[in-house]
Amino acid sequence: MDKSILNEQDYYRKVFGGWLGKNIGGTLGGFVEGRTELMDMTFYPEVPDKPLANDDLDLQLVWLHALEQYGARITSKELGQEWVEHIFFPFDEYGYTLTNLRCGLQAPVSGSFNNPFKDCMGSPIRSEIWAMVAPGAPGVAAYYAYQDAIVDHAGGEGVYGEMFFAAIESAAFLESDRDRLIEIGLAFIPEQCRTARAVKDVIQWFQSGKTWIEARELIVGEYGRYNFTDAPQNIAFTILGWLYGTDFEDSLLKAVNCGYDTDCTGATLGAILGIIGGADCIPERWVQPIGHSVVVSPQIKGFQPPSDLEDLTRRTLAVSKEVMAIWNIPVVIDPVAPTQVVEDNIRIPGNWNGDYDPRWLVGQSALTNRYLLPGGAALNRGLEVTIDYGQGGPTIGVAERKTLTITLLNQTEELWEGKFGLEVPSLWNKEEGRYYQLQPEEKLVWETFVESGSEQLPFYELSFQIDRWHDDSLWNSHNVRFTLLPTNYWKLWGPDSTESVEMMIPGNRISFPELLGTEASGTYAAQTTLINPRKRNVRLIVGTRSPVKACLNDEVLLEDREMSEFVPGYHRSYIKRLFEVELDKGSHVLDIQVEKGDELLELYVLPVAFTQTKTPGGNFYFTDILFGPANKDVNKDANKDASKE
Repeated sequence: MDKSILNEQDYYRKVFGGWLGKNIGGTLGGFVEGRTELMDMTFYPEVPDKPLANDDLDLQLVWLHALEQYGARITSKELGQEWVEHIFFPFDEYGYTLTNLRCGLQAPVSGSFNNPFKDCMGSPIRSEIWAMVAPGAPGVAAYYAYQDAIVDHAGGEGVYGEMFFAAIESAAFLESDRDRLIEIGLAFIPEQCRTARAVKDVIQWFQSGKTWIEARELIVGEYGRYNFTDAPQNIAFTILGWLYGTDFEDSLLKAVNCGYDTDCTGATLGAILGIIGGADCIPERWVQPIGHSVVVSPQIKGFQPPSDLEDLTRRTLAVSKEVMAIWNIPVVIDPVAPTQVVEDNIRIPGNWNGDYDPRWLVGQSALTNRYLLPGGAALNRGLEVTIDYGQGGPTIGVAERKTLTITLLNQTEELWEGKFGLEVPSLWNKEEGRYYQLQPEEKLVWETFVESGSEQLPFYELSFQIDRWHDDSLWNSHNVRFTLLPTNYWKLWGPDSTESVEMMIPGNRISFPELLGTEASGTYAAQTTLINPRKRNVRLIVGTRSPVKACLNDEVLLEDREMSEFVPGYHRSYIKRLFEVELDKGSHVLDIQVEKGDELLELYVLPVAFTQTKTPGGNFYFTDILFGPANKDVNKDANKDASKE
């Protein structure tokens, strides 16, 4: 197969231009992040002397370190490990995912369970590293983007956004036609996902003669969400800037002036244009204030980041050599020959030669974990084990019986036979293991159960053990370790009830209508016992749009009778929907009342750290604070009357 040639200097120039554009766009947008009105900036609102620190770049420095540490066969498992070791951000999906990872969950369940931010921008913003190490191979870049995004966005639009941008940016090393690049990006994501529909609508509005301001208003009307970080609306703004802009500067300003997640829209578009045109396409007036510095947020720790953009570019190119070799990417980096493109090598999926097609991954369940054996394998050439946690996801209550579905698939060319079974915590019950025989390509499904004991812990460690036999004797054993989390215990009352309903709720979201089966207006109540293992400062978020009152040990600590918008982030909750307290060791009864009108009623209860902590990385979730069975009854009528005083 013929390979395209990418001149080594062209490659360097494009990678450097991508990182430079990323810094410029992220700095421009960083000044106005979260503003949702149409703006009219013409330059940096405040002229900086260095780039603004930005998670858009920060996280990709961690992924560069991961590639250097683990190599080109990196998967979501290793990226999850990097999160826990090096990323101390509490922001939205980052915070929820770090909570899951710290408790032992793995991708994709780490990104899907108890995560209200799966559709947001946290992963589309970190696509460039995968494109840069896989130039001219959009399928490989999209594969890495998928492995990355499912850690914190599994099952959501964030996955599609990162795959879309990674494919575009990879192809941009050999292709400069905007419309063709967008077509390539769209080919990797589901046609009917909100991201794809938003992009196609922007293109249609552009082609029909709408002005960029009209297109912006249509995006807000069709795809706008209250949460300014929602991905489809912001990806559409990025494409709007690209379509309507006349050059680097005009494109960047149009995208950022649309508002919302402006550091993300500006940074991604700056990177795309920087890859296509190299640093030469970027006007000096945008470069001069920030230079070539790399500024890293203090919550990114534990490794040596690049000293500047030149160092970042050199390190990116160094790891790309292994990536290109492992994947046999049909591109040769040549120090002398000019860049020469073999057109067949960058066509959309199904029409090219030599690239990987990762679209099948999008159909994988975000609610099951998949393990490849032997342990540490990156290629599916041994035994594949999947664990489906069933109803409630990876959670279990006290003295609860839970069904697990475990599937084995023999991907080898040899017979596997032996015995398998579960290892569970002491005082738990389980089904006995069983003997098995698996011919090559044969699948076995085992629906089994575990029953927990009476002790509630922050998490429970289990393992699935597979013994393999040879000649009727034990040959070796494989262990798949996994985690179950405790459900949160609540007593709930509807507006017309005097008796409580006891619920075991997976995660932190309480949807009264779903749980109680009523949409009636009135006062709803909830009670639990917070079990705190040591004295500490706690920010307790009682998140809801509805009027709310919260008491801790019979003391009113929060009361707000107004309706308000609410985003359940650890770090940016509405100030009237939280209180901060020095919480003693032991049990504390939490009572909450919320008033429902015609609006949707939901409640998030989140015990997190204060913003200021001994080291950077505050607002993290306290995984060892448990929601246990309530230990006192609530007089519902008295509570309702008290709420009206």
